[in-house]
Amino acid sequence: MENNNSEHQRYVFGKEWLRVFILACLLFATSLAFLPHLVASAPPVSPAVLAGFFIYALFTIAAGYKHPYFGYISLDRAGQMLCLLTLGSFHAAWISGLSYFFISWLRLFRGVPLRNTINAVLINSGMMTLMMILGGYWYLWWGGDIPMTDISFGALMRVLSTLVVMQIFNQLIMYLMVYLRGGRPEKTAVLNGALIEIIVGLVGMTLALVYNRQDMPLFLLVLVVVSIGMLVMKQYASIRLHLEALVQERTHALRNQAQRDPLTGISNRGHTDEFIAGQIAHAQQTGAHLSIALLDIDHFKHINDRYLHATGDKVLQHIAGLLTSHCRSGDLVGRYGGEEFLVCFPLLDLEGARLASEKLRRLVEQEDWDRMAPGLAVTISLGVAEWQPGMRTEDLVKEADRKLYEAKSAGRNRVCH
Repeated sequence: MENNNSEHQRYVFGKEWLRVFILACLLFATSLAFLPHLVASAPPVSPAVLAGFFIYALFTIAAGYKHPYFGYISLDRAGQMLCLLTLGSFHAAWISGLSYFFISWLRLFRGVPLRNTINAVLINSGMMTLMMILGGYWYLWWGGDIPMTDISFGALMRVLSTLVVMQIFNQLIMYLMVYLRGGRPEKTAVLNGALIEIIVGLVGMTLALVYNRQDMPLFLLVLVVVSIGMLVMKQYASIRLHLEALVQERTHALRNQAQRDPLTGISNRGHTDEFIAGQIAHAQQTGAHLSIALLDIDHFKHINDRYLHATGDKVLQHIAGLLTSHCRSGDLVGRYGGEEFLVCFPLLDLEGARLASEKLRRLVEQEDWDRMAPGLAVTISLGVAEWQPGMRTEDLVKEADRKLYEAKSAGRNRVCH
């Protein structure tokens, strides 16, 4: 299995990046091809007004936030619908596309690679331009008025249907992009997030109604209230995400602590049993091999009596370190009792587990224990068992324990299987 860094590198430099780049270029080129056809129908607007709408479009994009349950919530629909229902399709399209073109470059300052940033710039600007063109065509086809100056049930339904069409188009592009990246496209469809964006679009409709009625003091008041509300939502979401991250971190730490043996830092008996049970379930489904080794430190009571318990604790800690560092990454080493350890060997048959256990036995025997205490010598005995169909966790451990007893009876410092 590839690690996260490999997956990241593949997306940055591999064929996944190229597929997304081709999609990004198609979207951007298509948006540029459609825009000129709308110029003739665009009403004349003063540069100051266009600048104001452009700045507000940037603000609504920046005011978006990460929602703890619905993913990223964009508030750009407010600016887009204000633009569409006031200035028409052409101005709404280029303002939305250009605002995303500029703001997407900020990804570079967040450490996003240049190649991925280029994809984001092309996709976001192209997608939003096309979405506004499509939304404008849909709204006008249903008989919508631009500028929108009055509200009725029919007018509300036209705006709602326009927002739904825009959301569907946005979702399809996101679905396709995630698919090309090799991800899980179904994860992009979040109904609650879509509903929030549609509600934000209705806020934009309200702003357009006030603006188009030429009541500038009221418009500015509503604009300020809405903008403050957006900033409050963003700040609240930021605080909530931070608190949830702290809770998750603490929960993870407590869970990890509950699974670890306090002396050696390796898995405790409860977590070890859970791991074995999970591997048994996997073996039942796939037919894979699974073996375990139960090991015991020979004459550990003598070590405690002669060298005191502090030295005995150091022996336990050192053996735990030896076992962990010389087992495979997929193996699990757990402390199973006072001086007992258990090693789980997924995918190894009985002979493979025996060879691995013999390696561990020699490793402990050949360790320079004299550095820990003059005259100290430590050996271990191991019992190895392989899972057979129908065995439960306790059955497998019992079989390994039986073999461990054989190793002790035969003189210790040996492996029985």
